[in-house]
Amino acid sequence: MTPRAGLVVAGAGARGSYEAGALADLLPRMVDAGSTPSILVGTSAGALNVVTLAGLAHLAPEEATARLVGGWATVGLADVFGITSGIETGLRYVGQLTGLPIRLPSLLDTERLRSRLRRWLPMETLHANVDSGLIEAVAVATTSVATGGTVVFVEKNPALALPPDDVARNITYVETRLDVEHVMASAAVPMLFRPVRVHTPRRWRGWYVDGGLRLNTPLTPAIAFGCDRLGVVATQPMTSATSPPPVDHQPTEGEPSADRGQPDVYAVAALSLRVLLADRMIEDLHRLADRTGRPGPRVDVLFAGPPPERRGDIAALADEAFRTRYSGLGAKRNPSLWVLDRLIGGDPDDHGNLLSYLFFDPAFTAPAAALGLEHARSRPG
Repeated sequence: MTPRAGLVVAGAGARGSYEAGALADLLPRMVDAGSTPSILVGTSAGALNVVTLAGLAHLAPEEATARLVGGWATVGLADVFGITSGIETGLRYVGQLTGLPIRLPSLLDTERLRSRLRRWLPMETLHANVDSGLIEAVAVATTSVATGGTVVFVEKNPALALPPDDVARNITYVETRLDVEHVMASAAVPMLFRPVRVHTPRRWRGWYVDGGLRLNTPLTPAIAFGCDRLGVVATQPMTSATSPPPVDHQPTEGEPSADRGQPDVYAVAALSLRVLLADRMIEDLHRLADRTGRPGPRVDVLFAGPPPERRGDIAALADEAFRTRYSGLGAKRNPSLWVLDRLIGGDPDDHGNLLSYLFFDPAFTAPAAALGLEHARSRPG
């Protein structure tokens, strides 16, 4: 079998800027080692990153990743989402309770992201690079609202075969000509962002949301395409520790009742975000490592992400950037920042972690890219 290298980038929200910085080290290293990736797979912000790199694949890897990092450094909250007004949200919520035809598709309106992506994503050169064979395939993972299954939209060179559907994992591979709508669908976090209607190919028209909802094994598409060498970018370490949940605080006499801390819709949305955008490929990486000596294809992995001892760096950076730039009344005067602050909640332990997924602002994205580059360079090999 002909050796084939791939690149897999996880979903990460605003942490996609960190991934872009890590790619600035990883991609040139892969090219220098003779493992130029021809299969690119991404979910959510990872889809945005791989689509951009596919469109810039005709450039030197240093220039391509520099442009990717530069794009992230100019993204602002106003480019990504608007806020559904409180009155509108209330009316729609009542409508859903009473059966009236008032829909509440999401808390945040990402329609303005569409125009931003049309300016950002180099779709025409992506098509040209795939047609020429410079890139064999670009795959964007989504979740079908109608079926709940994973649908991987693939733009590929005719010489490459489309993988068979993975019935066991409920993964369907659909060939198409990628567009902005596929990237937006891959990044549409349920509850927070509106589902996206995909129009092509015609047979697969429908509503789609974040690909991380069902795709618990995000390395699978790259392996299905025959990759035996993978560059993997994530925002969590390859090794992670678990700990028991904190003991609930029991109020003493005179303290407010614990019932006042009951989660509201914003807290539930924040929890959904944390679960959906956590890097799910870590378990897959361990499965690949466990294959040593067993039947089946061997896959060599080059990982770029936080070292275990620095797992909290991204969250700390987001928290510091937010407090430095928007402390005091600044956030309250900006509706986008106010809702962002509500979404991340008041728990200091979660504040920076959740903020790092939603803080689309140069105050965070620029230093996050620098941090990703620093972490990638600190890894051995």
